[in-house]
Amino acid sequence: MVGENSISCQMLHHGAAASSSSKAVVLIPSTESLSSSPAKESEIVYSSDSILNIARPATIQLSGNDNKETIWNVYETLRTSTKANMTSSNAVSTVTARREITCVSLVHTPKLDGAVNDPTVLLCGFSDGTLTSWLRSSNAWKERILVNDCDKEYGRSITDVGGMLLEDGTSVIAVSCSSGGADYHEFGNNSSSSKFSLVQIPTNVVKFQTLQSKTTLLLIGTAAPRYNKIHIYRSGSQQRPTYCGSLAGHEDWITCFDWSHTTALDYLASGSQDGRIRLWKFEAKHTESPPRVQPDLAGDLSDGESRAEEQDDLEEGESRLEIFHDTRVTSVYLEALLIGHEEPVTSVSWHPCPKSIYGQDLILISSSMDRTILVWGEHESGIWTPISRVGSAGGILGGSVGSSLLGFLNTQIEPVNGTWLLGHGYGGALHIFYPDLSQGESVMDGTLSVEERASLVPWKAMSCVTGHFDGITDLCWEAEFGSYLITVSNDQTCRIWAPSQADCGEAWIEIARPLVHGYGINAVTSLSTSDHRHMLISGSDEKEIRAFDATAGFVKRLDMVSPEDSNEEDSVQRVERAFIPSLGLSNKATAADGAEEDTSMGFSKSGSKLPLERDLGSVSLWPEVGKLYGHTSEVARLTSTLEARSCKVNDSSVHADVLVASSAKARDVETACIRIWDVKENRCLQVLAGGHKSTVVALSFSPDGQYLVSSGKDRRLCLWEKKSQDSQESGSQDLFSLCAAIDSSHKRIVWGAHFCPYKSSTFATCSRDGSVKIWNTCTSDTGNTEIEEVFQFNPTTLSANNKPESVTTVAFAPCQLKGGALLALGLENGLIELWKVPIVEGRGSELLPEFLHSIPPQQCHASTVKKIAW
Repeated sequence: MVGENSISCQMLHHGAAASSSSKAVVLIPSTESLSSSPAKESEIVYSSDSILNIARPATIQLSGNDNKETIWNVYETLRTSTKANMTSSNAVSTVTARREITCVSLVHTPKLDGAVNDPTVLLCGFSDGTLTSWLRSSNAWKERILVNDCDKEYGRSITDVGGMLLEDGTSVIAVSCSSGGADYHEFGNNSSSSKFSLVQIPTNVVKFQTLQSKTTLLLIGTAAPRYNKIHIYRSGSQQRPTYCGSLAGHEDWITCFDWSHTTALDYLASGSQDGRIRLWKFEAKHTESPPRVQPDLAGDLSDGESRAEEQDDLEEGESRLEIFHDTRVTSVYLEALLIGHEEPVTSVSWHPCPKSIYGQDLILISSSMDRTILVWGEHESGIWTPISRVGSAGGILGGSVGSSLLGFLNTQIEPVNGTWLLGHGYGGALHIFYPDLSQGESVMDGTLSVEERASLVPWKAMSCVTGHFDGITDLCWEAEFGSYLITVSNDQTCRIWAPSQADCGEAWIEIARPLVHGYGINAVTSLSTSDHRHMLISGSDEKEIRAFDATAGFVKRLDMVSPEDSNEEDSVQRVERAFIPSLGLSNKATAADGAEEDTSMGFSKSGSKLPLERDLGSVSLWPEVGKLYGHTSEVARLTSTLEARSCKVNDSSVHADVLVASSAKARDVETACIRIWDVKENRCLQVLAGGHKSTVVALSFSPDGQYLVSSGKDRRLCLWEKKSQDSQESGSQDLFSLCAAIDSSHKRIVWGAHFCPYKSSTFATCSRDGSVKIWNTCTSDTGNTEIEEVFQFNPTTLSANNKPESVTTVAFAPCQLKGGALLALGLENGLIELWKVPIVEGRGSELLPEFLHSIPPQQCHASTVKKIAW
């Protein structure tokens, strides 16, 4: 909100997929019984890049639907204050070295389980070895940096982290896994810490658990080339963990653990990349025998084969390990071997309350890279078998990550009552399922088997949080009314987001994925007009510019989600949906050449009328209606005269024609040209050559369509002026001519340029040198158009070298401030600043740009801001 003397900002939506790591998602149990509870529903916490996202369910009302719909919405984000290891960043420049959160876990609280004052503590492990914790107190989160070795060489990526909160409520024990082994950390409440190594071979999973015998165990799963074991330690708050022995059997990396218990027994489920799940039974008994001291062989691989063979030779029902503690001994037995997955098992999760639905005390849920989530139950014969398959993979078979499910990295069930199930797909997509209890009375029939019960309670997919799997490269609003937001990304998808009214305020939903490409998409712009709404064009690394028109199904979904934004009658003839060919990138309007899909026509049968993740990449495609050829290298930028009119002005001089300008990646004058297109006629109107020598990354039309400003890597600022009607009628076919240029307009690359939407003679530019400049177009004494610099200023944010942070994008707001214009700056570190810029006719003004507001870091991005659009 913008007032005369103040500005306030509120985050309405945060759309981001989870990191493509199997440990990137964790569930926080519901705290409904607490009077000071910040949440009445269990929450989803997932990492994207170096940000933690916290999502809760919300209820929306859809047009023409009597039933309310449940969606999941990110209501809070946590941005780490730790910095990247500069040494590693300079040494490794590939995307694989990007610093991100690789694992998140909920700290175990053995002494406080079930108490009303249980604190919520999260542990985060990073790809550079950084380790942090987040504590929620009084509904606010506070970060504590545990390990941050920025001055050392590139650290090992943490594959998993587990923690236990000690009795004082502030001290934490943490165990981190990496390719270098497992490290034990103890952090006191006075910032003191200690560290030592537990396992010296690659490890992949760690888990703390307090047994019913009140003994706390620490389990570590290895990721060695062969003969992997589960190493077990007895953990205590006042002493170092005691090695108890190991469990062998898995033939490949151990990937996951989960615990459950019955009246007197504890059960451990372990999964592995060998595609097998092993169930272990822990049974405690009293003993008068003295405790046995096991040699610590956790880091010894030399006897792995012999010890594995020794356990395989044990008789069925014979104890695999005995754990002594005080006057009790816990015997560990192999309860069952579960075989059903065809690919690596990525996660296992016990159902917290299975008795009412399945009639059994133990029900296990597992996920795998074979694109399945299986529900396991024990048959009357004592054999564990899959009793249900959750959901369906969906999408286009053999398609890209944005159009098909390549496997599940993780699955977790709501930890209190098991009321919903979360699936984490490869790439970062989140899938959520709810049990269909419509036949609940039939399920209560005690004569039914567990398989029959499972068939009566199918799991149905519902709408969940969606987002891009990789960095967003460009975005724009629908050009006519701003009804929805269009984004494109390096994840090869174009996505559309629309608002809907919810009980929590305004919620934004992904309603379409018009383009699922084979290349990273670099640019997009909307061509929606009053005569023909819902058109867009995109440019990617394939050198072509593609035009798309919306389907009838999209118009219906937009009307259902945002009825107030789609009340204009749509008279355009549209196809119901589009199809992508098996061999090709052009979306077709007919199914004749469509690729094989793992779904039926239309949306999935589910409890939701909203598009699901599995449908967005196939059913919501838009048909391609044109291609624009001409560029000989990858398309870098797109803009249009429609995009420049974010502020509606009552001016007859506004350019009536819809023109598009495009640039491409270039290293010479020939390819550094700008092309002007008429998309409706599907032709190039003019090639603007000679202005630049390198890639043009900044393009902006003036709102009246008379000027086009361009700049880029060569730092040259060019102003192109539209010729008058008389000049065009005199024989010249060119629309624009270079009327002014400034060499070295900034000291470094110019990243962005934008015209003021209500002042066609004023525009702003920004640069990597950390400066923002305001320019005016003016007429010289000779009658020529010139560019005049009016103001120069720097953002208030400083970089690591104590210089102004690089400014990567600028955008004028369509609303006017008293005495100036509102300008937003996007910075390289992900922050956003708002400035008041005076609108003056020339130099010498006593007014200066004024800093107004900086959006809080917790609500900002973790990496470079590529585009801002009002």
